[in-house]
This record gives sequence, C-alpha cells and structure tokens, in this order.
Amino acid sequence: GRIAKSIDVVKGGPQKPVAGDGPYPCYSITEVIYFCRNHEGNGVREQKLVAKITGAVTIILMIASLQGCSSSKETSTDAKQQVGTSPVADMAHEASLQHFVDGSLYEMKGQYAQAVLEYQDALRYEKNHAIYFALSKNYSLLNKTALAVEAGKEAVRLAPDNLDYRRALADAYLAGFELDSAAAQYEALAQLDSNNIEAWFSLARVYQSRKPLKALEIYETITKRFGPEWEVLLQSADLYNTLGQFDKAAGALEQMSSIDPGNQELRRSLAQAYARAQKLDEALAIYRELREADPQNLVYAGELGSIYLMKKEYAQAAKEFEPIMSSDSVALDAKIRVGEFYFGQLEKDSTIAPMVKGIFERLQATHPEDWRPYWFLGATGAIMHDDSVALPNFKKVTELASWNADGWVYLSSVFLEKNNFQEVVTVLESALKVLPDEFRVNFFLGVAYNRLGRNPDAIRVLEHAHAINGKDINAISQLALVYDGMKRFQDSDSLYEEALKLEPDNVLILNNYGYSLADRGVQLERALAMAQKAVTAQPDNSSYLDTIGWIYFRLGKYRDAETYIKRAIEKGDGSAVVHEHLGDVYDKMNDKSRALEYWNMALKLDDNNPTLREKIARIAQ
Repeated sequence: GRIAKSIDVVKGGPQKPVAGDGPYPCYSITEVIYFCRNHEGNGVREQKLVAKITGAVTIILMIASLQGCSSSKETSTDAKQQVGTSPVADMAHEASLQHFVDGSLYEMKGQYAQAVLEYQDALRYEKNHAIYFALSKNYSLLNKTALAVEAGKEAVRLAPDNLDYRRALADAYLAGFELDSAAAQYEALAQLDSNNIEAWFSLARVYQSRKPLKALEIYETITKRFGPEWEVLLQSADLYNTLGQFDKAAGALEQMSSIDPGNQELRRSLAQAYARAQKLDEALAIYRELREADPQNLVYAGELGSIYLMKKEYAQAAKEFEPIMSSDSVALDAKIRVGEFYFGQLEKDSTIAPMVKGIFERLQATHPEDWRPYWFLGATGAIMHDDSVALPNFKKVTELASWNADGWVYLSSVFLEKNNFQEVVTVLESALKVLPDEFRVNFFLGVAYNRLGRNPDAIRVLEHAHAINGKDINAISQLALVYDGMKRFQDSDSLYEEALKLEPDNVLILNNYGYSLADRGVQLERALAMAQKAVTAQPDNSSYLDTIGWIYFRLGKYRDAETYIKRAIEKGDGSAVVHEHLGDVYDKMNDKSRALEYWNMALKLDDNNPTLREKIARIAQ
C-alpha cells in the first residue's frame, strides 16, 4: 500500500506529489520505514514526525487510507523532482498534517471529541477532503448527525469519486432520517461502481418502507446483475407479500429454496406463500412432504388442515385437525386457531356453519370460563342470522370479559340490525359504565338515542365520541345531523365544514350539508354543487336524488325538482318526506290535484304531521 508523505526530504529533496491525490504526496511503506531507520536527526520537525511514524505504523496506514493516496507506483525519476511551493504553504501544510496525525491518534484511542478538535485545527491550515472525511466520521461516532452530514458533504464535494466518502455520507443521512438524501448517495455509489452490490442493496433498503415498488425494481436489478442472493430474495418476498403479490413472493421463495433445499422453515414459508396465492395444490404438496418428514409436528398438521379446508375437502381437514383438538397437551390457543380456520371459511361456504358451531361448542364445554368460544359462537349466529345463537353467546362474552368492547358492540348490533333501538340503549348504557371512553360504544349509543328522539343524550355521547376520535367522519356526520335537527345550525355547519376539510368528496357529508342549507334556503348555489357531486357519484341513491330535487325546488326550478324527486320515489324512497316534497313541487306548478295526491300519500305514511294536514286543508277549500 501507500501512505502520505509527511516530510520534505526523503532520499534527496522535496518530492513531486502524485496527480489527483490532493496536497499530500504518497510513498510506499517501504520508503517510509527506510526513512524512519536512516534519516533520524534531520531537524526537529523531521524528528517529531519520525517518532510518530516509527511508534505507530498502524496509525500512518489509517491516515493513508483517509487521505486517499494513489496506489500507483512512482518512478525514481518522479521521486526526485521538486515541487515549487512557498515556505508559507509548506508550513501550513505541515501544521495541518500535524493536527491530522494527532487527531488520528485520539481517534484510535476512542477520544473522539479530542479528535474532532484536532481535525478542526487541521482545516484551519488546509482544506482537504481527507480531513473533512475524518471529521465527519468522528462526528458520527459522537452522534452529532447534522455536523457529520455537513463535513461529509464537503468531503464528497472535494472528492466526488471517492466511494468511502459517499458511503459515510449516506450513513450519516440515514442516522438523521434524511432518507431521500441517503438514497441519492447510494444511487451515486451504484453509478460510480455498478458492481458494488452493497450500494445497490442499501439503496433498495432505503426505499423499502416508503417506495416499495422502487425497492422491488432495484432488488430485481440486483438479481439480474449478481444472481440470486439470499438476503435480496428474502426482502423481495417480504415486499411482495406486503403488496399482495403472492405469486411473486412464492417465486422469490422458490429461488431461496433452491439455494437451501433442506431448510424446512423455508419450505413452510413457501407453502404459505402458495396458499396466499391460491396455488393450493402446490401448497398441499409441500405440506405433505413436511408431514412425512416430521409426522408428530402438529403445526404442520394444522396448516395442512387449513389447505384442505380451502379446497373444501372437509373430511380430510377434520382428519388433520383431530390430533390437535383431542390432545390434552395442546394449548387452547392452538385449538381456537383451528376454529378460526373454519370460521374464516364460513362466509365463503355457509354450509359449514354446523361444523364451526360444533367446534366452538366443543371448546366451550371444555373451557367454560374462557370468553373466546362464546364470541365465535355469537359471531357465527350473527352471520347465519340466528339470534338464538348470537344473543346468549354475545351476552356471555360481556359477562366473562366486560373489558372487551367487541362483546358489547356485537351484542348491540344484533338489536341495531332490527331497529330495536331501546335494546341497543339498554346494552350500551351498561357498556358505558365499564368502558366510558370506548369510541364505538359512545357512537352507537348516540345513534340509538337519536333514533329514539333523545337528542340531548345523543349529543352528550356523540360529542364524547368525537373527542375520542376527532377524524372519524361517521361521528362528525351523525353529530352534525343531530345538531341540525335541533336547529343548532352554527354547530352543525362547523362540523360539516370540518368534515369537508378531512374528506372533500365524501358524498354523505355533501348530501347532508347540501340538504341542510337548502332546507334553510341559504347558500343554494353551493348546496346545488354539493348535491350534484353526490348524485354523480351515486346516481341511484334515492336520498341524494331527493336532496338535489329539493334544492332545485328552493331555487324555483320546479321541472328539475319534479324530475329528481320522482326518480327518488321510483328508486324506492317511499318516505313521507319525499312524497310531501313532490306534492310541494306540484303545488308550486299549480297542479293541485297531483299535489293533493302526493300529500295524501305522505299523510298515510305520517298521519301525525300537522303541516301536511294544513296543506291538504288549504287546497281542499
């Protein structure tokens, strides 16, 4: 190797520096040792430097690497040529190098703060890329990331082709979470040295969490350029799984398996990837192979059984699962996992409901104090719309695990689905005593209160739900609707505006806000624009059709109003309000007979509406 020349006279006078290597000329280690042995006493400055060199050859080698000296051999003729430099420049050069050497000594002792001070002093005399690099490295060791980046950038600026400098700068950027800047350095490294697999891999890892498709592109480049690499394939498989590209994940795992065909866990991962990719026969083949190699492994048995379930080979699945279900030594968690396999298949094939029910009843009988079998039984009943199964089991969950909000929420949902709002209130008021800050409990209780006309109570719990999760659009919409119904328009408008900032194209908010404005006869053009967006998004939604029709009514455009409100009725909205709206349109169009027709229809649907009676009486006179 070669090291930086730190003296003026070796074998006869000042030497010519190697081109492109900065201010420090380079010598072979043999030449330096020759000088150390034979040129002592050539002056105070030489003696000090000789002492450092002969006392710590390893430090000199480190200094050489930091200075980036050339590896090319100088000719004897070059070694004897002189450099025309001024005495002042020589003195600055020597002072800089002295501090650089001292800094290197401190650095090797682990005294990084002292090393930094010496490198800073070295820079006062001479601006050199090697000094900036050393300074950056020591700042990193002191966890002073910003300063490490600053010094590292200067080293790269002065020596842009130095790979070590760029790699260290990239590491400093990573330490400061400046990922885009780190990526730029790794890209430069890969361009400078396209065979540097480490640079390519580091670049892919930087992109992996934020730009997974870009990372995959780089991993594919690495595989094409360098061939299959275990870690690259592993990362690729993980990314493909995350992106839902299960076929490609399986492909990466196949290549890994070819590298290490005896790796059982890898074979299992490949089988799982095949299952996710719906390549069930391929998955089945591997699991059978694993079972034959390790017949006592119940994990393999469970996963093999799940493949048979997915293939709807239920008898074979039950055969694989039975050793798990019947063993007293198998934990309940593993048995519940078997039940979960069946439960996951239930929505795809409702015919297995009795099997699911049987599994969890079996677990319920052997573990009566564990809430989980009851929960799955309740959920199975809810899916099958069998309240006789859903209600008692969800109720048992609330008794055994009152802390579990799912039990309360799912129990109330059975009643909510049937519009039995009083029972919803009964369940969730009990839940609120145990879980006062659970969002879903407060939200659904607010919905039930509103449907029962208990709006002050609805506001109380809905405001709390909004405080718990301020960005939930459903809570904002429901609370705004209650405020609007109580004519607290300032509060409702404020919430609608808040919701539109979160989701400007939310059709429910656009419809409800537009209707509220129209009903008050304010901001009608804006209300129309909102309703048009909602109807464009959902042209068959009868509520949205009624809203835009009502806005046209408020604008005095009665033909347009008639068109949309009639479509709302045709699409299935037979509510009293919509029929009353169409009657109002015909009244404005002076079509009294049709106005009476639709008002009377509305009255049949809402016979306690005094406003309707007044309208009918006015025309009948």
